Amino acid sequence: MTFLGREVRVWAGARSATPAPVVIYWHATSSKPIEALSGLGQAAIDEITSRGGVVFAPNAYDGQGGKDGTPTTCNNVWYVGDLNTADEALACAIQQLNIDTRRIHALGFSAGGFQTAHMAYARSSYVASVVTYSGGTTAYYGTPPLQDTTNPPAVMGVHGAEGSDVSVIDLAQATAAFENDIKAKGSFVIDCDSGGGHTIPSGIAPSGWQFLKDHPYKVTPRPYASSIPSSFPAYCKIR
Repeated sequence: MTFLGREVRVWAGARSATPAPVVIYWHATSSKPIEALSGLGQAAIDEITSRGGVVFAPNAYDGQGGKDGTPTTCNNVWYVGDLNTADEALACAIQQLNIDTRRIHALGFSAGGFQTAHMAYARSSYVASVVTYSGGTTAYYGTPPLQDTTNPPAVMGVHGAEGSDVSVIDLAQATAAFENDIKAKGSFVIDCDSGGGHTIPSGIAPSGWQFLKDHPYKVTPRPYASSIPSSFPAYCKIR
């Protein structure tokens, strides 16, 4: 589908009687929206659509996402203006389907991980929780202010080993910078250091989706405050 003139891959279910979730997926440099099958997983997409929900995966246009003059979000692939496309897609879903506005989530890998981190701040008025794969923030680009200071979204930061998960910059360090900053703003954060390189770790997608499901908007009490589910990889820790 097209929103604000931008192509978005959509997996959508039929309108249901029970409110359903929305997940927004941001892909990596030189990748495509179909990457959501790895980062989110087919099983999660099937669950979301069977419940009447939607997965939106915007398509970057060879680094030209900033046609409206807005700056890059630390990756030269995604731009601040691309969040407007997500806003429009979400508005369409809310209008056409029975969407649970407490269950709007985002995740992405590499460049998409930086976009996801940026979205956690810039759209904290509606984003409940996020998963970043090898993405975060840097001192050079900084972070936008929280759109809603009362809702720093819950974060699951997934990355490889420092010195190994590298794509121009060290993504383990970028993840840590994001986690430390948003935790200081009141977010709940778990860190998942796979010890590997620059990739989405094998088998992590079901845990990412579980994290998102368990962290709706302003959830209280925090479900993982004392421990992370045993189904998660042993390398995931509460930060």
